[in-house]
Amino acid sequence: MKEHKHSKAIKRVVAAVLILVIGAIAAIKFFEKIDNGYVGVRYSMNGGIKDEALTQGVKFVGIDKVIQYPIRLQTIQAKNVSVSTSDGKKTTINIKYDYKVDPTKAAKMYKEFGNITSEDIESGWLKSKLQKVSREVYAKFSLLDVLSGESSKVEAEVLADFAKSVEKKGFLVEDVTLGVPDVDAETQKSIDAIIRAGQENEKAKLDAETAKTQADSEAYKKTKAAEAEAEANKKVADSVTDELIRYTEAQAREKHGWVTVNGANTVVTDQGK
Repeated sequence: MKEHKHSKAIKRVVAAVLILVIGAIAAIKFFEKIDNGYVGVRYSMNGGIKDEALTQGVKFVGIDKVIQYPIRLQTIQAKNVSVSTSDGKKTTINIKYDYKVDPTKAAKMYKEFGNITSEDIESGWLKSKLQKVSREVYAKFSLLDVLSGESSKVEAEVLADFAKSVEKKGFLVEDVTLGVPDVDAETQKSIDAIIRAGQENEKAKLDAETAKTQADSEAYKKTKAAEAEAEANKKVADSVTDELIRYTEAQAREKHGWVTVNGANTVVTDQGK
């Protein structure tokens, strides 16, 4: 009797374990966790695709398969992209770009690329498009242009052309950063010479501006001094009135007397107090 009860208990334990195992397998098999910042495209084994993308969270998908695409920005490093400049210089650059997937085009993307991951697309199709665009843009500029004042223009063109070339497939590129191209020793000497010339030119401009500022300051001081002197003279002239002249004469006569000159024989009469 005891052996019978013990046998039943073992069977119950085995059944419970089997249920747990089957449940775990079902959870793995029939549910899919969509990661944060991703959407999932659901497709059945016979090739049917659900147009509605799966948002983040755990979703019941049955026996269907799911592939996930990033809808938040992904930063991708494309290393050693080969380009040639307009002056025939061959070089390599590292390019960093930020992209995400348009969630409304996720199903269409699956139809286009099939059952491959976003990482495979990044290292394959996206990198191929980036290389093509980069070569076309760099071919418009000399290497010295790229390394000097035209670098921002090159970067802007690569961003615009790359974004346009992948947008129809559902990829949204928001930023591109170009690394510094590798250069040979001869080109590096030319670049150093340009930098030195630019620094000397800036110093000459600064010296000229400083000299002009000093000259302007001296001229300003002289102008203000002349204006002050003229103003003082004007005040003196304005203060000499008829009344002041008569008063001054009266003061002189009172102190020194009159001096009168008569005719050619010059008779001087002193008329004192």
